[in-house]
Amino acid sequence: MAPASTQRIPGREVTVMGLETEYGILGAEPEDVVAACLEAEGEAGRSRGVRWDYSGEYPLRDARGFEMDRAAADPSMLTDIPGAASVEAPVPGRVRTTAVVRLTAQEEAWQRGTATCVGTGGRLYVDHGHPEYATPECTGAAQAVLADRAGDLLVATGAERLRRGGVKARLFKNNVDGKGATYGTHENYLVPRTLDFDDLVQALVPLLVVRPLLVGSGRVGTGAVGQGADFQISQRADYLEKVVGLGTTVDRPLVNTRDEPHTDPQRWRRLHLVAGDANCFDTIAWLKLGMTALVLQVLADGVPASWRRLRLADPVAQARQISRDTRLQGTLELADGRRLSALEILEHYLQTVRSHLKDHGRPMPAPQGDSLRPDLAALADGTDTGGAETGAILAFWEASLASLRELQAQCAGGHGPGESQGVAGHLEWVAKKQLLDATARRHPGAGGHDVLHAVDLAWSELSPAGRGLAERVPAGVDARGGLSDEVVETALGQPPTTTRAWLRGRLVNDFPGQVVAAGWHSMVLETGERTQRRLPLTDTLAFTRTATAPVLKDAADVVEVLARLTGERPGDPGRAADAVTTSAALSGEHRHE
Repeated sequence: MAPASTQRIPGREVTVMGLETEYGILGAEPEDVVAACLEAEGEAGRSRGVRWDYSGEYPLRDARGFEMDRAAADPSMLTDIPGAASVEAPVPGRVRTTAVVRLTAQEEAWQRGTATCVGTGGRLYVDHGHPEYATPECTGAAQAVLADRAGDLLVATGAERLRRGGVKARLFKNNVDGKGATYGTHENYLVPRTLDFDDLVQALVPLLVVRPLLVGSGRVGTGAVGQGADFQISQRADYLEKVVGLGTTVDRPLVNTRDEPHTDPQRWRRLHLVAGDANCFDTIAWLKLGMTALVLQVLADGVPASWRRLRLADPVAQARQISRDTRLQGTLELADGRRLSALEILEHYLQTVRSHLKDHGRPMPAPQGDSLRPDLAALADGTDTGGAETGAILAFWEASLASLRELQAQCAGGHGPGESQGVAGHLEWVAKKQLLDATARRHPGAGGHDVLHAVDLAWSELSPAGRGLAERVPAGVDARGGLSDEVVETALGQPPTTTRAWLRGRLVNDFPGQVVAAGWHSMVLETGERTQRRLPLTDTLAFTRTATAPVLKDAADVVEVLARLTGERPGDPGRAADAVTTSAALSGEHRHE
């Protein structure tokens, strides 16, 4: 995905966020899945996408103040194209075009690969043997969940197309293959660069260790190869190896240190979290993004002293401890020798967030109706009007903790979490355990282990109709949160309206053949001149629908779009060298989203 940013607008906070999802795959080559996805998009009347532009991407730049030597990097870390990471980095504060040398057909084919900017404004590609979809930039958790759901539909439709052709393609929204490999569901949030990185890590790590109690997706088996059939809460806990680090596939950290904001690097850094689970319950993915974004908004004003006192004694080991504590009876040792339960730590974060919002006059109205059944479709416009989404996230968070307290009491009385048909069953890991425990009663003993692993896998299998067993249990049906098939289908044809993804996606959709390539912070356009033109999209909150819909209306081609955006026209003297400053509305200095 795309970056994530915390921007301040009078009266509300905006956290730009997104997800990157690698899908488990069986029976097909990932390159064939990507190709089938693009063919299916064309058949549906949508854009087949354009080449991804790697210019300005620097995967080896570390937030701790150095850049790793390319020769010393694990090959899995080299996600850019050598030579493509040029001086065309984000250009703060203005819109301009620069000349781009037109590639030969051979050069174009070499750079093309599988990485594609699709009409959603997101990115579809192959990463380490898996199809992967990165959502476009979003300004709210529900908007990001809808964008992620659209990515699921995109890849599921591609796999279905292969199956119709006789290829037994199967895709899974999970994180483990049971044979020693794990693949990621990465979260991205832009945070102010003024926030010290070490302070950010110190304040965030305890949350990352304990939040699987709320947002884990559950897993059968322990260790890298999934030994036995014991159940644990998190799919990723057994694969975490350090607290911070630059890697994502080796020496996997709780907090990734890649310093690649895809926007103004003097103002923002992209917080890249690689420890989270893939969620098949939309409401749980929404809680994960929403609660983390709210914590980051608190940190943007400085680290609360009380959060500094939550530092854990051994975060990596304790992440595994939490994952195995399905009865919620354990406590965690803090660095100062005190002990707290994971629920106490989660409650502490919640109360601090509530106090901070109240002190800053932020609206957070309680939702009408059942707080555990949020209407994600109504919240997915990314505007948080009147604090509606903020209030809904806090209410869901609080009600979920209360249900876990009840579950904790039941487990203390001798009942397991899978025995209860209701308490905390809206949480994905609890709902999965309830299904698995019922399965184990029908297939007892070691002979039933393979059945339990099969059920675990079937939980996350994707099809155009949805997400496997996860959406066949009642809790999974409720967890859709109003994101119906029709809503998701629409999202495949319309980028998020509140970020620069809107212009990126609309140009890709509306001007086939005239958009040569697109990346997070710029696009390469064909204007019929001797050279092509690069249009910077530096500000994540610029180029929204409100700002650019008038620019696109009735435009005959990208030349006309550029003339309206920048005032430039082909043949203008000095066009290649001079920057053209656009209006504040487009540069993002004033926003009314």
